[in-house]
Amino acid sequence: MKIEKLTNNRSPYHEMLFDSFLIENIKSYEELIDVYQSYKQNHPDKTIILTLDDLGQAEYTSGHSCDYNSLLDTDGYDLSGLDEACYDEDNEHLGHLSTPSEYFIIKENFLKHTKGIDFKTVCERNLTISEDEVLDLENINESPLAFLDQQVILKILPVEKPYEGLTGFPNGYFDADLSPFENYALSKYLFETYNFELFGIGASFLGFVKNEKLEDNKVKALIADLAKMYNTTASEFEKLADIIKNKNHLFLRYTE
Repeated sequence: MKIEKLTNNRSPYHEMLFDSFLIENIKSYEELIDVYQSYKQNHPDKTIILTLDDLGQAEYTSGHSCDYNSLLDTDGYDLSGLDEACYDEDNEHLGHLSTPSEYFIIKENFLKHTKGIDFKTVCERNLTISEDEVLDLENINESPLAFLDQQVILKILPVEKPYEGLTGFPNGYFDADLSPFENYALSKYLFETYNFELFGIGASFLGFVKNEKLEDNKVKALIADLAKMYNTTASEFEKLADIIKNKNHLFLRYTE
């Protein structure tokens, strides 16, 4: 495995608002999770988020999500006292976010959009799932590495809760997808209800770490919730239930 810190002048992937690391030559999913847990332990006051499937597409749609939802908009914020690199020679703000001192802007803009959105809202989006997509869920939960991009970016975000990590990599751009804020509501619900900790997001999937063994009644409740979310019946997820019962992770599709 190779891990390289990203800088603000690296191409094609770069980062300016928080520390990020490009991970390549991943030999196993377990190896990747070990890296996640190590960075999490070394940064107890931060949240770690990994990119998952289709890095290029996920980066592309995340950028569009930021633009479409005005998440980088500085209007209404006090821009005094930021890092000096945020200002031009006339001491005017550059007009775009370029330093960690400005991260609070994208975070606050994101959280404003989450007001009034909860798991019930997510279920009312009429997200559907085909037989092939059910099979994909079974397969990614059984063997995650096969679905992950060969390049993964680890992001160290200055937020406390795992679901708040989505403020640094918002995704869910197309009309048929869950929006970034619905992904937030879903991730918050799974954390508060089942102690599933969001650890990654890709172009199509959300990834969660299971922090405690789920008893049979909890597995049954989780499957019932997934049936509501995907507008189908619990019987569609019988095999998935058997898989996730014995795994320490959960992957869910948030796209149509």
